[in-house]
Amino acid sequence: MPDIFTYTDFRLFLADYYRDHKERNPSFSYQILADKAGFPNRGFIYNVIKGSKNFSPSSAVKVAQALQLDAKEADYFENLVSFNQAKSLRERNYFFAKMSTMRSNRQGGALLRETRREHYDFYASWYIGAIRALIDMHPFKDDYKALARQLFPPIKPKEAQRAVAILENLGMIRRKSDGYYTVADKTIKAGKEIVQLGLQNFQLQTMDLAKKALQELPKDKRHISGLMLGISGKTYEAICRELEEFQSKLLQLAEADDEADCVYQVNFHLFPISKTKTEE
Repeated sequence: MPDIFTYTDFRLFLADYYRDHKERNPSFSYQILADKAGFPNRGFIYNVIKGSKNFSPSSAVKVAQALQLDAKEADYFENLVSFNQAKSLRERNYFFAKMSTMRSNRQGGALLRETRREHYDFYASWYIGAIRALIDMHPFKDDYKALARQLFPPIKPKEAQRAVAILENLGMIRRKSDGYYTVADKTIKAGKEIVQLGLQNFQLQTMDLAKKALQELPKDKRHISGLMLGISGKTYEAICRELEEFQSKLLQLAEADDEADCVYQVNFHLFPISKTKTEE
């Protein structure tokens, strides 16, 4: 049976569970699984796996019992369902934190849990990516106080040290023979649910950074502006495409800059401040 603790998407786990049992027993079916869980509709679990239906908390408990999960596995599964189906960022953060504390008895479980947490932290913490960029631009060895002071706003030396450790563990940077760090060309692979959750928290942090920059930095050190537009849904989609193309152009400019000496954060915000007629 697939190891539930390796999953961040309960639908994918159920699909793999079904495939695994079907390969070992061709007579296994959604009907059998539904009967074990006490669901009268044999297509219910299939529709959940495909994303057209959701589990209620009680349904998640029934399915965990039908899958014959032990207490720890069932607890993780039920929280995973709540994590995937959460409607607010606060709820997703809450259930992710609970999942991150759950321990698998299987070999490598602790390492998997820590690596998943580091994937999340890389995407969610604004200063970790910034520190990676600083290491790419300026020589760095072990002076975490100086590294922490290079950021705006400055962070604590312990936070800088932890960021370096996370980057090293993820293979994003490596220590050379002379003790200095260098950036490694590596793309980390994390579950899309972890990436999405991390990026949502990252966006909230960068909005706060923008407010701080507006309040504390002189005008020649920051560029913050905005537009208020009356547009249709069709034009909204066109503007989104233009923004995506513009972001690609900015990345090209940054990659071609051989004199980079500072890390900048560029935010694009486009959101409604009124309701449409159909929403009234």
